[in-house]
Amino acid sequence: MVFSELLKYTSVRELSLCNARLHLAVHEGPLSRLGRRDDAGAELLRAAPPSACPAIVFLRLAGFQVTVNDRLALRGPLLLPFLAGFTSLSELDLSLDKSTIGGSSGSLLFIDDKILQQFFSCLAAHFRSLQSLRINFWRVTLEDSDRTMRQIAKYLKLCGLSFLRANGLIVTDSAKRVQMEHVFVQTILTHLQCLTWLCLDGVELTETQASSVGKCVRDRYPGTSLEISAKDVHVRSVKALVTAAEEGGRTEVVYTGGSNCRLKITKVQKSGRGKKK
Repeated sequence: MVFSELLKYTSVRELSLCNARLHLAVHEGPLSRLGRRDDAGAELLRAAPPSACPAIVFLRLAGFQVTVNDRLALRGPLLLPFLAGFTSLSELDLSLDKSTIGGSSGSLLFIDDKILQQFFSCLAAHFRSLQSLRINFWRVTLEDSDRTMRQIAKYLKLCGLSFLRANGLIVTDSAKRVQMEHVFVQTILTHLQCLTWLCLDGVELTETQASSVGKCVRDRYPGTSLEISAKDVHVRSVKALVTAAEEGGRTEVVYTGGSNCRLKITKVQKSGRGKKK
């Protein structure tokens, strides 16, 4: 209650709780009787609706975790519904803890179809003014990837994000047992109408997958100028992306970051004779 009042009346514009831990001890009510299969997030929302917070513009929650009676309940995408009252947010970091990558299965958050769809649905409904989002080190595991991509595409069209950082992203189709980071990236590129900056540092892409991303930028990206950061992406994959994007002369790609591998991709405007302006 005290924390809710603090958020409501604070004049602070920037708040960082990266890697912080919030431990809740609940001794009565539904939260005190949660089983392993119970949805702790849903119960928390019923017990404590989102707090109003009109002042905070920059909120950094990378690695932030909430536990209820020693049970890890909220982190990463699961935190978003509790932030609906942050009506002035421009920048939000919901990255997961990098140290859990490759850790024990108990320490990992596997983001499934339901969690991913609920996240982007909430984003579209309550955070249309959000400009910058960080989802570094998310591990997504989908059972019905085609349907899930179609659903989140609808939500992405309603978002105003211009900056997305997805370093170390892992996306797996569990039914087909294949990696599909490129499919997720293409969904982002096609349907985020205001996107101008995309960071994919450390994302594993084969040459074929990277080529499909380049074709997507060339043919389906709705904007005119896009910067991509691809540090620690295999050099052959980066070259495949660039080659595909430049094919047909519809885009120009310029390296702007040297060893950091920054790419600036610009759609080429052509005259009636087909010459570049």
